[in-house]
Amino acid sequence: MVLRQLARPLLASWFVYSGVQAVLAPEKRAKSVAPQLDPVLADMGVPELKTDDIIKAHGAATVGAAVSLALSRTPRTSAMVLALLSAGTLSVDTPFWEEKDPVRRREQLESFLKSAALVGGVLIAATAGHSARHNAHAKAKKAKRKGKSAPTPTAKIAKAQRKASSELKKYFK
Repeated sequence: MVLRQLARPLLASWFVYSGVQAVLAPEKRAKSVAPQLDPVLADMGVPELKTDDIIKAHGAATVGAAVSLALSRTPRTSAMVLALLSAGTLSVDTPFWEEKDPVRRREQLESFLKSAALVGGVLIAATAGHSARHNAHAKAKKAKRKGKSAPTPTAKIAKAQRKASSELKKYFK
């Protein structure tokens, strides 16, 4: 539980940084992505849509999902959104196989593998279990639907307190 509270913001930090960079300076990424993206936009019938705008929107969506993951607000959904956003751009951002220079190719391969590892990390985050509080709440909700009244953790504590109070009253009358 404590590790998740630390791990989620750490994992999200790269996505926040990357998304902010994409929103503030989309030109660098647009220059490398435009040769692949412009023909697709033309085929879709929206050639007036600029690559810069798509990169800014993608960056903003990445920042939103990453902040949501970092704050543990809908962490599973946020992690899945980050995985989809990142996996969709993985091969477009770092096409190491097209690079002729061996040094530059190795750099792009390392960047590709780091990005792939981050996608793997958010996929793990998307499948991580729930907290004990969430599990107890879900169990009580399920029992309520079936018509049974399952004692919630707070109900168990209240019952134990009443029992302890009645025992103490016997001794201090």
